[in-house]
Amino acid sequence: MNPNTFRVIFLCIAFAFSFSSCDEIIEYSPYQNKVKSKWKKQNVSNYNKLLPAANEDFKPFRVGLIADSHTYYDEFEKQVKYINSRDDLDFIVHLGDITLSANAREFDWYSDIMNKIKIPVITIIGNHDCLGNGHSIYQEMFGESNFFFEYRDVKLVFFDDVVWEKKVSDPDFEWFDKALENDQDYKYVIPFAHIPPWDAQFTIGNEYLYDQLMLKHDVDLSVHGHGHSYSYQKNYGEVNYLMVPAPIRDELIILDVNSDAIDVERIEY
Repeated sequence: MNPNTFRVIFLCIAFAFSFSSCDEIIEYSPYQNKVKSKWKKQNVSNYNKLLPAANEDFKPFRVGLIADSHTYYDEFEKQVKYINSRDDLDFIVHLGDITLSANAREFDWYSDIMNKIKIPVITIIGNHDCLGNGHSIYQEMFGESNFFFEYRDVKLVFFDDVVWEKKVSDPDFEWFDKALENDQDYKYVIPFAHIPPWDAQFTIGNEYLYDQLMLKHDVDLSVHGHGHSYSYQKNYGEVNYLMVPAPIRDELIILDVNSDAIDVERIEY
């Protein structure tokens, strides 16, 4: 056989093999929002798992906080194993950035790992999760990106404050203002949002507005991800702002919601 003919045949076979192995990559295009039926509306199904405990009168409870698991899959698996080794947590809140590029495959990877956790997980949206078609995928997989629920007379408010990746000028502060209202005499109202107000995504006016809403509604603690490192301080003088680290830090942050205070516990594992 002519050497050039052999070379052409070899390249054709190699190309065909390579192309056939790309089916899965093509399946998960940046514009796909196909969500497996078992992963749809997970925040709704996980909240339903908290019933009827959620409707009980107040008694202390503990919430595990995690964030920014994108790209840290091995560390996230380790974190999940540590969470499952404990039996003192009521549920988990993930503070967003579950993907790096909001690809449908990344949403699946997160769900595959997250659903190994033995207690319910509530997942909020992060800025990376809003790239491309990500916001649509998130809504199909978890539900609305602005939502709140009650747990033992405590109101937990989950705020979508992403601006740049969603190509909007402001978060929906009108919704947030109403959601923070303590009109049913909740013991506490606790807001959760991926991006802290001092981030570059916030204008100076929006940064000021966020903190003023905390003061208006007598909110003592606001919980965030995004920074990948732990921080707990009064950035503007009165309200406590908690930053939850990424899994690469090998830390779990716990909110102890007690009758007289909300305490923050930082655990290295």
